[in-house]
Parts: sequence; C-alpha cells; structure tokens
Amino acid sequence: MLSKKLSPEEKFNMGVTLEKAIKELSACDPRTVCLNSAVIFNREKNSYILPYLNRKYFVNHSNGEVSPCSAGAGEVSLHLQILFLHYLSNAQGTPLQDEWITFKELPGGQIYVGPYQNRTIRPLLQHFGAQPEKLLSTALDFGGQPVDFGDQAVTFHVFPRVPLTFVLWEGDEEFPPAGNILYDASAADYLHTEDYALLPGLIIWEMAAHMAK
Repeated sequence: MLSKKLSPEEKFNMGVTLEKAIKELSACDPRTVCLNSAVIFNREKNSYILPYLNRKYFVNHSNGEVSPCSAGAGEVSLHLQILFLHYLSNAQGTPLQDEWITFKELPGGQIYVGPYQNRTIRPLLQHFGAQPEKLLSTALDFGGQPVDFGDQAVTFHVFPRVPLTFVLWEGDEEFPPAGNILYDASAADYLHTEDYALLPGLIIWEMAAHMAK
C-alpha cells in the first residue's frame, strides 16, 4: 500500500501512538475483542484476522504486528496499523444503527472540521469531483458498493462494523461539485473521532494511486 513520507517528528509521534495502541490491545481479552469487533482469532498465530476493505490481515495480539493473510493484500502503513489496533481494542459491539451522520456529529468533530475537510473532502473532490462515475468503478475494486445518495455514492465496509459512505454531487453552471462522507451513528463506539479524520483520506489516497496505475 502506498503511503505518504513522514517527517522525523511525525514518525516519533506515530511511534508513541503505536506503542500505546499495542499496549491497549495486548491488555484486552481476545474473546471480548472478537465478540465486539466481529473478527476471528487464530490461536496458532496469536493473531486476529481483520478484514479491511476487501482484504484480510493478521494482527498479532501481543506485539501488534500486521501481516497480510494472502499474497497481494499489500503492506500496511504505520497510520493504518494504528487504526487496525484502535478498532480491535476500542470496539464496543454496538449494533449498526443504519442511521447516517456527518463528521461534525461525532464527539468533538466540530473542532476538527477544518483539518478534516483538507484531509478528506478536498481530496475526494480533487480526484473524483469532475468524474464522479470513476468513484464507483474504482470503489468496486476495494469492495465498495453503490448506494442511493447524491448523484454518486458508494459504501465501504472498511472494518466489519465500520461502514463509510462517500457521496458526490455533480456540479453545474452555478455550483461546483460537492462531496461528503457519512458514518453510521454507532461510529463513536468503534474508533476515535481523530481516527475518522484520517481513515477516509487513506482510502481516497489508495483509490487515487490505483487509478494512476
């Protein structure tokens, strides 16, 4: 998987975050983790089998190491490894609500709206705003499914209990293209708001790289 180059300061900060996430997961009961996050535990590998988009990864319970379950799954960036660990250790087992909310409705989301727009909505429009039909065609390669929102929309089941919906509205002579990302109302019971500020951008980045091939 492609990832953006990190500065030394970013690497340090991410290293601290990763270490904390590893400790949190290793302190959890694997049975509870599996029940709450809807994953399977492989005792032989001491690892969870975590679906991400249309791929599966082993996540070691004790040391947090991530490895693909099959060839072609691709390597995992440091950002994504942390998201994997956060999902497993934070999942509450709350049923999906089938009610969509926006980022600003997540706990503290209003504070992050500016950076969130820069990391997610702007890249979404940059890559797909002028050609919304490519959102669907590209999303299908990552397990995305079309849904009835806006002029073009797809839902990704990023993790077993974390669906995200990307929505685009086509522009016209008066208005430019617009976009948004929707979350299930149970989202706060699975990842931190800061995680949701990052996750959509990683998917957009990967789809854009896929289109460029």
